[in-house]
Amino acid sequence: MEKRTFTLPLSDSDRSYLKMHSVRQGKSPNSPDDVLLAIWNGIDPKAAPAARLDNETVERIRRDAVAAAVAAVEQHRPVRIEIKQGATIRTLPDAHRHPVFADVLATLSVRVNVYLVGPAGSGKTTIAAQAAEALGLPFYSTGAVGMAYQLQGFINAEGKYMETDLYRAYDGGGVFLFDEIDASSAQALLAFNAIAANDLAAFPCGTVKRHADFMIVAAANTFGAGADAQYLGRNPLDASTRDRFIDVVMDYDERLELAISPNDQWTRHVQAFRKVVRDLKLRHVVSPRASIHGGKLLSAGLSWDRVEQMVLIRGLSALDAEKVRANMPRRVAA
Repeated sequence: MEKRTFTLPLSDSDRSYLKMHSVRQGKSPNSPDDVLLAIWNGIDPKAAPAARLDNETVERIRRDAVAAAVAAVEQHRPVRIEIKQGATIRTLPDAHRHPVFADVLATLSVRVNVYLVGPAGSGKTTIAAQAAEALGLPFYSTGAVGMAYQLQGFINAEGKYMETDLYRAYDGGGVFLFDEIDASSAQALLAFNAIAANDLAAFPCGTVKRHADFMIVAAANTFGAGADAQYLGRNPLDASTRDRFIDVVMDYDERLELAISPNDQWTRHVQAFRKVVRDLKLRHVVSPRASIHGGKLLSAGLSWDRVEQMVLIRGLSALDAEKVRANMPRRVAA
């Protein structure tokens, strides 16, 4: 099958398709159009020079790849999910999905908005993109915003309306991911409330009727009560904002983490490290990205101790790092 081609400027449908692809590649869907296009063409805009690999490293990579494949089968077998659309029941293709995906999909399928709350790196963006794909709808997204125009759009100096993803989803239908909503400003959220709450909304281009398939996934690290010990840069959300969503709470899925990470032994070490950090109530994030990035660094030939320092210890004080090491179980300690 011939690979699709895209050219700039992107159409709305092409942009939505490339955003989904970007999420599947582990990249941000909020990148500029030229970066989305580069990711589609297999070009990493920030690619580092390739490291030279000796035979021992190549063999280690092979062993880790085999171990990862075994883990994917044994630790997280794909779950079959059915979605009801009207009188039709459709079975989704088998895939690795977070346990809360079914709840998010069911909620969106009846056109109810979702407030998806979970720790950094737990897969909130991926869930939103997967839900849009399962529903056969375009996927739109934005990160934290400080000004209302970033959501509403604006009229430029030539009198042309500059659209936003929120406008495209509201007008044409689709799943709109408002990522890090709890890091957005109160001014921006007031404008968002007016759009999210009504069947008609005022945009700079005029009054727009809400599409029947417009739905929102708001992703956050907090429940909207403001900053906590872990996430200091978060703002409290107005009660009217929170009232527009159904909460779906998620955490790291360690079985899925094992399935998608390249080194099973390292991933189990990361998971043990995370548990100790939580038990000690330290303000330190240990997300599945630590498993993925650390596994890649090990395959590139870096030592275990060096990777641990770069991926897990960084950001911890010397005293806290020593506390964690002292409480790590022997069977997974480096």
